[in-house]
Amino acid sequence: MVYRGKPSAGCENCRKAKKRCTLEQPACARCVKLKKPCSGYRDTSQLQIQDETEDVRAKASKQKATRVDSNSSLVVLPSSIRKDSSTSVFTPAFTESTPSSDDTLELPYREQVLDFSFNDTSTNPTSLNIGTGLTDSAKYTNVQEPARYVSPAVTPLKPTPDELAYTHFFSSFTSSNHWDYLRNWATHSLHLEPVVSLAIRACGMASLNNVENVNMGSQYARALYAEALGLLNTQLRDPARCVEDEALVAVSLLGYFENLVCDSRESIQSWKAHMSGATQLLKLRGKAQFKSNTGRTLFREMRAQKLIHCIWDDLDPPSFLWDWQQDLQEPEPPLLRYFVQPADTLARLSFDFAKLRADIAHGRVSDTAGASICADIDRQMIQWASSTLSAGQAAVWHYYELDVPDSPHVWNGMVHAYAQSPAPGVWNTYRVIRILVTRSQELLCRRLKHTFTNGEQEEQAAYFRRVRRQMTDEICAGVPPMLGHAGPRALNSSCPLMSAYTSVWPLFFAGTCALERIGPECWEASLSPSSEPTTSAQRTSAASAQAGWVLGRLEYISRTMGLRWAEGIAAVLRGDFRLHRDLLPESGYDAPPWVRAASRQSNESGQHSRVREVEESAADDAASRKAPSQGRGPIWTGAAAAVNQRAVSPLEIRNLLDDGPDLTRTPGRAT
Repeated sequence: MVYRGKPSAGCENCRKAKKRCTLEQPACARCVKLKKPCSGYRDTSQLQIQDETEDVRAKASKQKATRVDSNSSLVVLPSSIRKDSSTSVFTPAFTESTPSSDDTLELPYREQVLDFSFNDTSTNPTSLNIGTGLTDSAKYTNVQEPARYVSPAVTPLKPTPDELAYTHFFSSFTSSNHWDYLRNWATHSLHLEPVVSLAIRACGMASLNNVENVNMGSQYARALYAEALGLLNTQLRDPARCVEDEALVAVSLLGYFENLVCDSRESIQSWKAHMSGATQLLKLRGKAQFKSNTGRTLFREMRAQKLIHCIWDDLDPPSFLWDWQQDLQEPEPPLLRYFVQPADTLARLSFDFAKLRADIAHGRVSDTAGASICADIDRQMIQWASSTLSAGQAAVWHYYELDVPDSPHVWNGMVHAYAQSPAPGVWNTYRVIRILVTRSQELLCRRLKHTFTNGEQEEQAAYFRRVRRQMTDEICAGVPPMLGHAGPRALNSSCPLMSAYTSVWPLFFAGTCALERIGPECWEASLSPSSEPTTSAQRTSAASAQAGWVLGRLEYISRTMGLRWAEGIAAVLRGDFRLHRDLLPESGYDAPPWVRAASRQSNESGQHSRVREVEESAADDAASRKAPSQGRGPIWTGAAAAVNQRAVSPLEIRNLLDDGPDLTRTPGRAT
């Protein structure tokens, strides 16, 4: 007798269609809608325990028969996938795989060899192999391994591309502290939404391809992405299904896919587009999304990123992001509410600052009033940091300094040791906001220079730069734990790829502060391998080294961890100081000479080429969204082969959301 887990109680029609059954009497809503006879519902208590004796005997006999040839043709896995101990290949119940009574297939990876192909997929019959840039003769194709590498008690398994994508996704993207609901869905749900399944596989294969150079991996990942977009399009046009957790999870996953594969100048635009689309969906879901822990977690994640977007572009933050805070907290138990209170308080301060930035940009507040509000926000930020580190706050938010000498992954030999996730990400968000607050304060003080003496102006400027340098150093100390480089005595992220994603923006703003201390001439000279050290470069050697370390972290995230989006962010730091007006102090009184020179050049020749390219790209994208949609057509343009798929723009998720305005007018939607 064996326990088979909790089976579905749904009717036969819903089980065959892999749809959620409403279990209503006398017939489910789906059968009534489709005008089909409802077969009724199963007694799950009779299905949980089954006699598996004969199946086990048949399986054992089959395994004995397959052990005759233990030296079959196999392929060595790259070293980054092999582990020192056995690693499970994650096989959710909804995938079609080798029959087994377990939910996972154990695959010994220590010196293990492996071969897999597209034979069980409908996308492309072309074989899919893993390579690492070796010559063709050294590629992993039909390599005969000595018998000592294959245990006679273990049948060599050949994971399919889907299984490999699932395994990589759940090992790299999820942990007990991040996206754990995806693990629960995959292991306990009989019918995972197809769009979520496709998005998981697309992200897993794209990430694996980025770090292991999987043959045909990119085409296969994009094929899954394109198919997921089609299903997401359908789901977003359904007033009932568009507010489900699965829809927002799919949008989030496909947004991550874009960041995995996007390494061009559109990196920032792609992120902004994803934020705009996800925010629309958050509002459509209404307050009903707070009934589930998954919905509350997704709301907080999206809110934090949207506020950074609003601060970046001086946009008015959507009011519901904070107006719904009480409804967000009500369903939570008191202990959890106490745990997340620092993060929610920081979200309120970020919301207030984003609103202030928009008011200043649109002239809705005077410079004097803006400076006063900005100073008050700065005081509240300082108070937040002090109270969060106090003994009365949960210890999970505390951290201490730890020496980690002689590590290229650590800046200046020191890291911040945190107690638990998500403290590193929240603290780095605090540091980013403080950097931007000092930018706004410095901007307003320059406008109000007639109200201050020269001594006061110098004191203010010194304070702002001192804060930015402190925040930059703290960001550099907080990044190693998120990338898994804090050393054995500190907490390292259990999900480095996802914590690396949240490290990109802090690294970017830390890089702008380091570049501010250098100046473009010295920075360009330091980037040139043939340049001779100058007196100016020598004076800013520490800032140059720090900027180089920040760029190195972004390159590591892109090339080693596989998040290609970081490459585009690093390119901005290398080549463009004027992407945003607040990255450097406003030109004018007490501005460095190179800032004034850049301002004169901008006035004479227009915007910098990169700024112009990015804004023209955004304008072209907006024009394409306003054009008639009759030419959109299906995702596929030919046969089922992945190589024939239509090219997918990284901004397509926002297009899907923008093309469905009727959703906002649907009557009776929960709010």
